Amino acid sequence: MRFLKRLLLFIIGLLLIFVLAFWGFKENFPGKSIADALQLRLTTQTGIPVEIEALELGWLKVSTAEIAFRTPEWLAATPDLRLLILENVEAPFLPLITSGKAKILGQLHGGTIEVSTDLQSRKMLDISLAGVEIEQVPLIAALPYAFVSGSLSFSSQIENINALQNQQARFPEGKLKGRLSNAQIRIAGGAALLNLQIPELDFSEVLFDVQFGPLIAIRKIQIKGSLDGTIEGTIRLNEKRPQMSLIDLNIELTPSADLKEEISSFSTMLRSFQCGETIKVNLKGSLNRLNFPTRNKC
Repeated sequence: MRFLKRLLLFIIGLLLIFVLAFWGFKENFPGKSIADALQLRLTTQTGIPVEIEALELGWLKVSTAEIAFRTPEWLAATPDLRLLILENVEAPFLPLITSGKAKILGQLHGGTIEVSTDLQSRKMLDISLAGVEIEQVPLIAALPYAFVSGSLSFSSQIENINALQNQQARFPEGKLKGRLSNAQIRIAGGAALLNLQIPELDFSEVLFDVQFGPLIAIRKIQIKGSLDGTIEGTIRLNEKRPQMSLIDLNIELTPSADLKEEISSFSTMLRSFQCGETIKVNLKGSLNRLNFPTRNKC
């Protein structure tokens, strides 16, 4: 009995020493210095300016109040602003201990984000978003002549993490699947859009399946709402001159009865692209100079 009491006191003493040591380290944790080092490393590796608030050490996690991504230099036509802002970001220790996986959780413009990778293989990075309100994203809010809203959820896998870290690749490569719900698009540009009055578009659902890399392959974008149909094709990225990236898209859309009425003034122009009620066009060219659309075979 006396032995058990001594053993218990010994264990309590060890725990107390551990708690005191951890508390002292926690109070003197160099959170700002580590955040600055991570910020510099991420900016150098990705080419996207990153801002990270000071890290805080907790009992079961490391956290930061905010991580922001600013406009990269190669987006020359976009003003310098914070494109994405992650809040209440944390990296829990438990997944790292139990499965060897690093996981990051956070809040992103009304929704949540989760990023994870296996630290042993480091071959793949998994990213998932849920319920992100895209009208709150600064990059979307900065679009000229347009208002876009909706709830975005997707899962993505980046498959060339090692190459990106070693600067052997410029573009991430992987898969992206997701859904945009209850979306609205309003366009107003006056003279910038040749004074065309483009009606508001509503979509109950937009499903997308994309393979990305230097060549972005749009396997399928399925649209339901004011326009029903699909978009498929490719976008070949130009690393040095992004505005010269080449697109080749096949678009097949059928307007709803309400939309037909609203675009009746365009009926003569659209007739040359129609197969019955469906608009079937191919769109080619560079992002800064698209060719005039051509009708696909009926």
